[in-house]
Amino acid sequence: MKKNGFTLIEVITVMAAMGVVMGITIVLFVQLFDFQRNQGEYAEKMRTIDRFVADFRGDVRIYGKPEILSEGSTLLRWTTETAVVEYRAQPGEFPDQLNILRTVQQEGQRNHYEIYRLPDRTTLRFSDGTGNDAGLMALSLWIAPRGTEIPNLDELNPFDRTIPHSLERQIAPQYAGNWRTIIVRY
Repeated sequence: MKKNGFTLIEVITVMAAMGVVMGITIVLFVQLFDFQRNQGEYAEKMRTIDRFVADFRGDVRIYGKPEILSEGSTLLRWTTETAVVEYRAQPGEFPDQLNILRTVQQEGQRNHYEIYRLPDRTTLRFSDGTGNDAGLMALSLWIAPRGTEIPNLDELNPFDRTIPHSLERQIAPQYAGNWRTIIVRY
């Protein structure tokens, strides 16, 4: 006589298989959420850099040649009859984070402040063109990936389209997205 139903071993086998499938599904969902969160953070960092670059370009085009400062926290300063625009470096919330504070002070108007929270391990350098590059201003940005050293950007001439041999090792092709040079005519 044949009985309808399942044996205990069949039920346990099906439950074990369902447990394995659910475990794999949970791991995939966690990885997917981590990937999505990391992509969101990366996109926010790139939007911050794009805003910073756009404001830098606009300031160079509007106010002309800035004064590049190496003393103290002030990096750049434009002084006109009606306005003073400054870019200052500030330490961020984390040890390797750099914040740039942009202030615009205009006569008879309220001061404008904007903070650019640059990604961790970001190095930047402003350069003024000379000789054939006179009238050009450059901003070089390098976001050092984890596990790499932060390069010394003083060796780099942003107006020359080649990379010095001393920096080739640090600026490898796989890190090309971490490097930006913006050149603006004033």
